[in-house]
Amino acid sequence: MVDLKKADAKKEFQKMWVAGTLGVYFTTLLRTLPVHLHQISSTPDWVYTFDLFIRYGYLIWFLVYFFMSNLRIDPANLNELSFDVIQSFVSLTAVVFLDFVVPGTGIPLREYWWAVTIANLTIIIIASLALFWFHDERLTPIRIAGIVLALLSIVVAWLPISALVALSLVGVSVIVLLIVLATFVSEIVGRMK
Repeated sequence: MVDLKKADAKKEFQKMWVAGTLGVYFTTLLRTLPVHLHQISSTPDWVYTFDLFIRYGYLIWFLVYFFMSNLRIDPANLNELSFDVIQSFVSLTAVVFLDFVVPGTGIPLREYWWAVTIANLTIIIIASLALFWFHDERLTPIRIAGIVLALLSIVVAWLPISALVALSLVGVSVIVLLIVLATFVSEIVGRMK
């Protein structure tokens, strides 16, 4: 019989937890993308379309982030399991509010300011907890950049400007957030060598 230590059990639970969260993102993407692709029109409603693209940007951000989280599990760090449970909970809650899990029950398309706020508060919570619990001089600037971009996106979403302008600016912010995430991915992958 295999001698399973408490630390080993914790590590395996953590891996399953993060992998389960990742599975939700893949399932959500595979389930909703065909529906939204079917809605393509020759006369699109641009506010609806930009709002939907931005929501997919956040979904892809969460998907890539959790994929990388699954690769970096360190059983020696006592805060890591708590961190993974909290970040999974807040990010899955965000995906529900972004109206991906059960379409029609989240924040409706066209009410982008709430969707942007929820998604970015999630990023702020994840990055802030990582800053607080995991001191890493190479990842700290990346985490701070994520927090600053998320805060800017929230501010822009609530500015009294046209919806298309606000969504365009938030869209640029999401692209930059994805670039920041790519920097995070590059740093994590670089440590695996």
